[in-house]
Amino acid sequence: MSFLQFIRSEVSNVSSGVGQQQQIVSGVLDQIKGYIPKVQSAWIGGDEKEFEADVMRKIVPAMMELIAAIGGVNLNLNKATSVIDQADSKVKSLADELGDIFDKI
Repeated sequence: MSFLQFIRSEVSNVSSGVGQQQQIVSGVLDQIKGYIPKVQSAWIGGDEKEFEADVMRKIVPAMMELIAAIGGVNLNLNKATSVIDQADSKVKSLADELGDIFDKI
């Protein structure tokens, strides 16, 4: 029996939800990048290139950090699940060995 057997589906659901959030944020970033030319074409008074530079210098890196942080959640969930699986396997192996010893008594 695995410790995560009871919650594995919940962990998978959370992981799936986190992946969806990462995709949503990536979509928002794509939309922001798509708005730059539209805003520039309607810009009155100059500095439209500075607007683009500010978006690329400030907003895009922050969004990329957010996307990476969200991805890190799934990475850590996968690592934790792997650690639990390894521990369960080790415990099962030790229990089997103990059972073999008792069988010989």
